[in-house]
Amino acid sequence: MQRKLINSQLSNYKTYRMYLRQLMTLAENVFKFRNLPNYLDVSYINKVLVKQGSIAFFEDEVLGLLALPYIPIGKLDVYGRPLKIQVTGQNGYINTLTADKFVLMYDNNGRYPIWLDVCQYAERISLSTRVCDINIAQQKTPRFWKTSTENLQTVKDLVNNVDGFENVIITYENLQVDDTTLVLAPAPYVADKIDLHKDKDWNEFLRLIGVANLSFQKKERNISNEISAMQGGTIASRFSRFEPRERAIEEINKKFAHLLSGKQISVEYYDGEPNSDKKEEEKNDELLDADVYSNDSIE
Repeated sequence: MQRKLINSQLSNYKTYRMYLRQLMTLAENVFKFRNLPNYLDVSYINKVLVKQGSIAFFEDEVLGLLALPYIPIGKLDVYGRPLKIQVTGQNGYINTLTADKFVLMYDNNGRYPIWLDVCQYAERISLSTRVCDINIAQQKTPRFWKTSTENLQTVKDLVNNVDGFENVIITYENLQVDDTTLVLAPAPYVADKIDLHKDKDWNEFLRLIGVANLSFQKKERNISNEISAMQGGTIASRFSRFEPRERAIEEINKKFAHLLSGKQISVEYYDGEPNSDKKEEEKNDELLDADVYSNDSIE
């Protein structure tokens, strides 16, 4: 019994970690930066923004433009922004900077990390998945045998033989049939309802990170105006995460222009599909626009 409990707990934890990795990947990869210096690690920047809520861009005398996590030092300004920070790298790199030497980029306008929200949704979605797993497993129709203590091992052997597709011969000398009773207790199938609940949690998470998603009862047709109205929360979340990045990029371009070789860094909210052929991607965009237009024309 204890061994089965440990296995179940491990399955619960592995399922949670699986969804945590998936949700973190989505939360980190909804923005596309252009013209960043090659040495900057975009994956690391996105991870720090999600987990810590902000990151500092600054100039290093040797490495050039860097982006690293930081801790505030000393007093804050009237808006609660640090006047002095200490940045740290994974290899023990430490640098202390004043306000005129760095630019802060925030993950959202609330200036808080969404890491805890990601963990919460991973836990909720993994719980729904494990409930479905258990419910599906219970469709095997659990069998409860009632018998005397003396017949315990005999009944165990009997059940094992049945599960192993072995023919069973019952003798009255080894088994008191009158003292043995089988009780069938099938569990109701509810996995389909749990899946609907899990889809709602997924849609809530996608709304949190600003990814367009549709959660509605399917009708004969849905015009683009109706779909746009459903995306109000997604658009607000998208603006909250995109606007502080865009504002920071504008300041970075001004303050560190001498490090960018005449190029301008830009950030976009990624809405397309990965495609190596730009012409094909433009063609898909035109088809999508045409489809939206045709939906608008429907009375």
